[in-house]
Amino acid sequence: MSKIDFSLLKSPLSDAASLMPTLAGKKILMGFWHNWPAGHSDGYQRGRFANIALEDVPSAYNVVAVAFMKGNGIPTFKPCNLSDAEFRRQVGVLNSQGRAVLISLGGADAHIELQKGNEQPLANEIIRLVETYGFDGLDIDLEQRAIDYADNKTVLPAALKLVKDHYVGEGKHFIISMAPEFPYLATAGKYVDYLQALDGYYDFIAPQFYNQGGDGIWVPEANNDNGAWIAQNNDAMKEDFLFYLTESLVTGTRGFTRIAADKFVIGLPANVDAAATGYVINAVDVGNAMKRLAIKGYPIRGLMTWSVNWDGGVDDAGVPYDWEFSRRYGPLIHGKLLTPQEQLAARPDIARQR
Repeated sequence: MSKIDFSLLKSPLSDAASLMPTLAGKKILMGFWHNWPAGHSDGYQRGRFANIALEDVPSAYNVVAVAFMKGNGIPTFKPCNLSDAEFRRQVGVLNSQGRAVLISLGGADAHIELQKGNEQPLANEIIRLVETYGFDGLDIDLEQRAIDYADNKTVLPAALKLVKDHYVGEGKHFIISMAPEFPYLATAGKYVDYLQALDGYYDFIAPQFYNQGGDGIWVPEANNDNGAWIAQNNDAMKEDFLFYLTESLVTGTRGFTRIAADKFVIGLPANVDAAATGYVINAVDVGNAMKRLAIKGYPIRGLMTWSVNWDGGVDDAGVPYDWEFSRRYGPLIHGKLLTPQEQLAARPDIARQR
């Protein structure tokens, strides 16, 4: 691909948000962050998500994906109720802690329509957003028709390659990730073209193991070798679902395409308000599935959740979810239990109130 001069897009700022923290050698706990205010009864069970400042995202989340970059034509992003300078400052707070902040492209309601010839304009806009706000990468979160609409499958990967190569030239690592719904990762699934086009460029894939109801996986060796269909919404077989679907994806078997284990992150909802189905009732199911994967030689990279805001939300009775996801899985991913002092430090919004 021809080299393009992006020098005119370079920000004159040199601050904490200019950093691009490395994820090399790190496990990942990723959470999406809402760039819009909570409404009344927004959740699937009529709960309400939390309005939380980016800088107050619990420290267990070492990757935060800002939702969303979208819009007609070349998609873009603007902070909600914050100035560009203040948003950049908050990105810098996380960067100074070694945490990465991505911009997520798409979302369930986004109409993304890229046309051949948009490669450079899209790359320009991504770099402009990076230089303006300090983003450290981009997460592809295209859903439904947007996945294969117009020329999205060719234009988006081409633009991201330009962006990544540009930052390599600056000695920086621009992160590329994806959060596809898992049925789109079947061998003929809609996301396979993105995986192939960005092979060698993407850093990790975080399939959504939620909102698919009865979709699942056929496991011939289950049920005493009689076979069993294990559905995403089968709570009684949740551990087996997490294990067998992930094993299928990291090995490229049982009808799924392959994603290397060291680039694989399981996506789960924070609670029952965050997704229609997929919430893990018993946290031990996640831990056991990850242990089984590691024993078989497939230790995965981590976990993702929709969303940070729901993790801090409340149910329909106003009872806080109390950061269940990050409290459950932060120690599992990062390999240690936090002391009370560390727990307080992990929530700077609380610390500032004391």
